[in-house]
Amino acid sequence: MQKAISFLLISILALLQPLSALAQSPTVTDLEKGQVAPYSGVLFNPEAAAQLLAQQKYADAECELKIDLEIDKLGAQMDLINESLKASLKATENKYESIIDIKNDEINRLTDIAVNSDADYTHWWTAGGFVAGALVSLAIFYAAVETSN
Repeated sequence: MQKAISFLLISILALLQPLSALAQSPTVTDLEKGQVAPYSGVLFNPEAAAQLLAQQKYADAECELKIDLEIDKLGAQMDLINESLKASLKATENKYESIIDIKNDEINRLTDIAVNSDADYTHWWTAGGFVAGALVSLAIFYAAVETSN
């Protein structure tokens, strides 16, 4: 039984060893020329390390600038569309105000003509009514005579 437990523990430890090697934290060590590296990895000289750090620092700033540029572009586009729509609305309002003014002027002109007209046509209406009545009476008389024959 002890052999089985010890075999099981050794097997578990053997399996965990490669995982712990993968989970190493980043380590920075200064090396002098000719000195043996304490672990395997990538060696940067100070200039390369500084360049790598600077690139990372400026990459964030560059990304922020690109985002700000795109936001400004979209804002400018929206302002352009907004101002274009405002101008179109103003032009349409002016157009319809002009049409309404023309219509009101025409109504006033025709009202003035009708109200201020000196012509009195009542005698013509009376004569026309008399003639129309006489013609209708003659037509009825003619129709009655024709139907009785």
